Amino acid sequence: MGAQPSPGSDELRARHYLHRTGARPIGHQETLPLAPPAATSPEEPLMLLALVLAGLAPGVATVWLLRHRGWALAVLAGVGVTISLPGLLLVAMVAVPPLGIVVALAAIAAALRAYDDGRVLIGTVWAATAAVALTCAGVAL
Repeated sequence: MGAQPSPGSDELRARHYLHRTGARPIGHQETLPLAPPAATSPEEPLMLLALVLAGLAPGVATVWLLRHRGWALAVLAGVGVTISLPGLLLVAMVAVPPLGIVVALAAIAAALRAYDDGRVLIGTVWAATAAVALTCAGVAL
C-alpha cells in the first residue's frame, strides 16, 4: 500500500512554491509607495496667473485712478469693481446667449480635464459653472 502524504505536506509544498516564485501571503505584501500626484502642465499656472491678473486689473486701475481722493475710498472702489466682474459676466451671458454657450463649453472641457486628473472638487465647480452659463444662455437643463 502506498503511504499517504502527511496533512501538512501540501502546505509545505505550497509555501516552497510561493517562496521560489517570490510571492507573499496576503497581508505580508510590501506596501507600495503612493503614486506621486499628477504633475500639472507648465501652462496651467501661467493661465491661472493670467486669469487672476485679468480679474484684478480693473480694480487695480480704479484704485490707481482714485488714489488722489484718499486711499480708503480708492481701495473700496477697487474692491467693488473687482467683485462686480462676475455679475457683469452673468449679465453679459444673459444678454448675449452665444457667450453663455461658449463659456459653458469651456467650463465643460475644464471639468472633464479636472475629473480625469482626479480633482473631483475642482471638476464639480467647473460643472456648476457650466450649468450656470447654460442657464444664463437660456438652455433648459
